[in-house]
Amino acid sequence: MAVIIPAYNAEQFIERTLASVINQTYRNIEIIVVDDGSTDETASIVRRLSNDDPRIKLLQQKNSGVASARNTGIRASKGIYIAPIDADDLWHPTKLEKQLRVFAAAGNDVGLVYTLYRTIDADDKAIITPKRMHPHGWVFMQHLGQNFIGHGSSAMFRRDVLLEMGGYSSRLRENGAEGCEDFFLQLSIASKYRFDVVKEHLVGYRRTPGAMSQDFVRMLISRRMVLESLFARCSEMVSPILSDVMFRNDVEIARLGLKRRRFAAVGMNFARVLWRSPSQFAKVVGATLAIFRRKAKQGTKLEREGRSSGIGKPFWDYAVDELFDRGENTDYRALLNNLAAMDSKLGPCGGYLAQHPERGTFAMPQEGGSGSDSPFLLRGLE
Repeated sequence: MAVIIPAYNAEQFIERTLASVINQTYRNIEIIVVDDGSTDETASIVRRLSNDDPRIKLLQQKNSGVASARNTGIRASKGIYIAPIDADDLWHPTKLEKQLRVFAAAGNDVGLVYTLYRTIDADDKAIITPKRMHPHGWVFMQHLGQNFIGHGSSAMFRRDVLLEMGGYSSRLRENGAEGCEDFFLQLSIASKYRFDVVKEHLVGYRRTPGAMSQDFVRMLISRRMVLESLFARCSEMVSPILSDVMFRNDVEIARLGLKRRRFAAVGMNFARVLWRSPSQFAKVVGATLAIFRRKAKQGTKLEREGRSSGIGKPFWDYAVDELFDRGENTDYRALLNNLAAMDSKLGPCGGYLAQHPERGTFAMPQEGGSGSDSPFLLRGLE
């Protein structure tokens, strides 16, 4: 069992993250920290901790991005199962044990097991516990329509499945839109393998100012590049759903980008939409204007993310099955129910791929290889 931790200037949180990994009830693990060109004390902290725990191994490389760092760790690992965790997140002590138990009971068609999570702040206090549906089985359309895993620290993969998919793609970073490498890899796996889930909140997903995950506009643009790549290869059965997902994503880029004065990013994304479909461009502009007109009539309101009186306790003080939030989104449930019906009908892969069916996954073609002439293709690990 291998734990992979990409780390870049992570001195503030890396010791807490490592403590949550070291204290796992499942003990037979290798812990590989890949220092991705940090300029702070990250490497020194990891070396100090490795003196007390020989399971910790530090690798260092020049700054190449989170996908490259994870792939470096995967190559150096030996475990049959791979569990990544970001260098600022936390794991409940039973996380790995419970996921491995699910894998042990599953068939060979299960390639990924994920857990639920709480969002935490810089002091390890829980600020959000999303109340969502937790799909399992064939989930490609559900995951495409609504990224229900949400981040990179809760999934555990079978090593052979991860390598089959080509690892994490570095192409997003090359296009200035790092952020959705997890989403792309998870979709690739979902196109051929079933997912399973531990329905407990076993991950503390940290949100702090300055973190990559807090640049929501960049994350949305990153997600759009993934969707664009999939659109180039999907079948006619999938394309209407994918078009709708892209439309909603484009509207959110425009809404959030304009609100946060990210005019260059919004302009570049508008150009992408126009390049692909002038009619879609008109719809996105119209929907964005409608949102701002509606907001102007309603007056300014604070954006809330499910805050309630129960928020504020440390992550560790909550029971793994305890919930607090503003309630379930009924539109979200209806969307997933519709997509689940498609997943049940289509099963693995065959109903999704129009091009390269022999590949069996959504792994992107090599540079210069066959495929769409879209400039937004991704490339996986060779």
